[in-house]
Amino acid sequence: MGFWAELEKIYYFMKRDIISFSTYKTNIAILVATALFGALSFAYLGSNASMQAVLELYNMDLTTYLLIGLAFNSYLSQSLTLVQKTINPWALEEVLVSPTSLRTFIVGSSLWGFIWSTAVVVVYLAIGVFIFGISLNINVLGTLIVLALGIGTFIGFSMIGAGILILTKQGDPVTALITIATTLFGNVLFPPQVMPTALQTISYLLPQYYFFTSIRLMLTGWTIPMILPYLLVLAFMCAVILPLGYGVYAWCLKTARKNGTLSWF
Repeated sequence: MGFWAELEKIYYFMKRDIISFSTYKTNIAILVATALFGALSFAYLGSNASMQAVLELYNMDLTTYLLIGLAFNSYLSQSLTLVQKTINPWALEEVLVSPTSLRTFIVGSSLWGFIWSTAVVVVYLAIGVFIFGISLNINVLGTLIVLALGIGTFIGFSMIGAGILILTKQGDPVTALITIATTLFGNVLFPPQVMPTALQTISYLLPQYYFFTSIRLMLTGWTIPMILPYLLVLAFMCAVILPLGYGVYAWCLKTARKNGTLSWF
């Protein structure tokens, strides 16, 4: 009797979670979309067209292309989630009752994550050079410029997502959608040129495409003037998205404080 009673309790706990989960239809749609676009990404990655496009567009083999993309994606992933990691109620309340500015709080809270991401990049590139024999010719200044613009853009996205999360308390569609877009359209795993024209157009509208295109070229012997068109587009997107994200985050934070819902997590 005791066994069946406990089993019934387990069933009701599960039923509670299913009902709770099903009320957040946006999250369900995001999960389905993530699975769908993930499958498409690996389908394109496995096609012979990807290998041919990499050779034609970047004059490098697929191993070099993938290693650079995966290595520097760690920076963007860190940037995309860094503000969300700081919005737990105790951290927010600490900064709001102290003389610390919001900018100082964000920078200080993210520093270690970027140090770790740098270590990840070094490991990736070292493996590529010493194990797979890839050849790198790094333009240090150009790499730092591209990296700063990419990180700044994704911090802007992170602040927008964090602001929405502060208000809704459940689910961050911005981070999920940007992650999907990076995987499928961002030029991380395969060149967008292997996709149908309509999907290629989406890639050209995203900062991820210009970031990964530029960073690969900066690591393989290109100069800053040679990538200037990509660099200018990325700089423009960063100049728009970063202040926009800060404004959205500050407004959502102010609204949550005004409504008394800041600690409702």
